Amino acid sequence: MRRIDMTLLDSGTKCVDPAEDLADRSGPNAARKVAIDRSLTDLSPVVFASLPRADQRRKGLMYLRGLLGATGRKSVRNIASFLGDQVNDQGLHHFINDSTWEWDPMREALGRHLVRRMAPQGYVLHPMVIPKSGAHSVGVARTFSWEHGQAVTAQQAIGVWGVSSHTAIPLSWWLHLPSHWTRGAPRGDRSSTPPETRPTTPEDSMVSAYLEAASRLRLPHRPVVLNAERLDGIRLVTKLSAAGLRHISRIATDTWLLPHDSALTGWGDSPLQAHQIAQLARNSRKRLALIPSGNPEASELVTAVRVRLPAALDSTERTHGRGDFLLLGIGRGGARWPEELWLTDMATADHAALLRLVGLSRRVECHGVPRAERVGIRDFVGRSFAGWHRHATLASVAHAAAELAELRLAT
Repeated sequence: MRRIDMTLLDSGTKCVDPAEDLADRSGPNAARKVAIDRSLTDLSPVVFASLPRADQRRKGLMYLRGLLGATGRKSVRNIASFLGDQVNDQGLHHFINDSTWEWDPMREALGRHLVRRMAPQGYVLHPMVIPKSGAHSVGVARTFSWEHGQAVTAQQAIGVWGVSSHTAIPLSWWLHLPSHWTRGAPRGDRSSTPPETRPTTPEDSMVSAYLEAASRLRLPHRPVVLNAERLDGIRLVTKLSAAGLRHISRIATDTWLLPHDSALTGWGDSPLQAHQIAQLARNSRKRLALIPSGNPEASELVTAVRVRLPAALDSTERTHGRGDFLLLGIGRGGARWPEELWLTDMATADHAALLRLVGLSRRVECHGVPRAERVGIRDFVGRSFAGWHRHATLASVAHAAAELAELRLAT
């Protein structure tokens, strides 16, 4: 099996989303301000219900306004500068890094509220690399980033996104902790790292991120969608299936699979790489719309082949594998077809429905992640585990406020 660090990558997907961020589209005008204020008015009683003190609720609201309004990096210093005399930076720093308030109740309240309101069609697990200049922030390690094309010193986080055809909002965040953060190596500040945390692989973290969110937020059952192109795809889909989850994952072109379709020309008992299987089925491609719009430019050429997961792939053993899966080859039909390969355990599902789930992942990449960056998800400058999660939780609230404000303006 391959062992590759979890990274956020440039998948090659061309992001064309008409729903641009409010700040980019309309600037700081009166309509945007009113929409943001109304969203914050709606969300504040929900997310701040667990804060026992009025001064904590006030600082929380000020922090949200700074995440939504400050220019540049959303550090405590820049947020305090944007707010002026409303709050001092030391008090705001303490509120995020050293206070005792728990982020879990706030995150749970936000997630449950959003799920009821947005009715997600699926949950997208999306890894994010957060480069750091130093090695002392919690979870920082040296890793290769496909996003930057070089080794970087970075944190690695996983967002659990609720996604519909019109919205993409992070419901929960998981911070991946490399082994030296959980084995007592004398490095960095581990004062608030949970003692029960055990070393995990990136694939373990991906699955744990979803299972924790599903349990805490009582998520209604929906398919799980993720990009595993730079991960151990076989290990990951095996873990997802073992957890009883319906799932569809983008996989690397060189992932070994066993064709399980007697109608496929050239198939046999030996495993093939995923792109080879898709090429064997090239003549069976059908053109389907990613999101039905009547626009032929929005359609994709899709082929689907039944496959199984190899149980062993070394030179001495070739077994018949396990599980019934469907391999989707997707692309516009050019010389590089297939441009994407997706593996799902929903082998009998309608192909157009599967393609719509693929569209949820693209919505997170094209629309959700840029908005999350604009409200500061990568900008936490402290060191502690608790501080990171407090910042990430408030960044999710700010993200939801911006998303809900956009929906207000669109109706």
